[in-house]
Amino acid sequence: RENQGVSVKLREKGLSFCNWGFWAMQALLRVELGLAIYCGFFWSWLAQFVLSLWMNTLLVVSSHDFTQIIEPDTKDWARFQLLNAHDMSISGNPWVDGFLSAGLAPHRAHHIFPYQRSAWANHYSEQFIAAAAKEAGLPWL
Repeated sequence: RENQGVSVKLREKGLSFCNWGFWAMQALLRVELGLAIYCGFFWSWLAQFVLSLWMNTLLVVSSHDFTQIIEPDTKDWARFQLLNAHDMSISGNPWVDGFLSAGLAPHRAHHIFPYQRSAWANHYSEQFIAAAAKEAGLPWL
């Protein structure tokens, strides 16, 4: 995690004692659950939670090819990631797809730059990956 700029800044400010983003999300989910129970919407909350979890799992699994690995013996990590991860297109608009897929639509960029925490950063970096892939003779569609 040394190459994550946010972590470095938090350490410099003495705020790296906890993963505040994780705990903030946990608190938000628990407040949402508590409000759903209080308002009598537990079953609809549970349904949307299960559906969202299932849908996100489907998106992650569909962006990896587990049955046919291209060049399994390659020593080039980026080449392996580029050939075996798959980008997703949900709406056809890459900006909308980044939002709908929780940032995983530009999946090859996500695999090559795993510490980018934004779909927009992944989408922006695709132009540089495409140029590098072309230079290396790798396919980019």
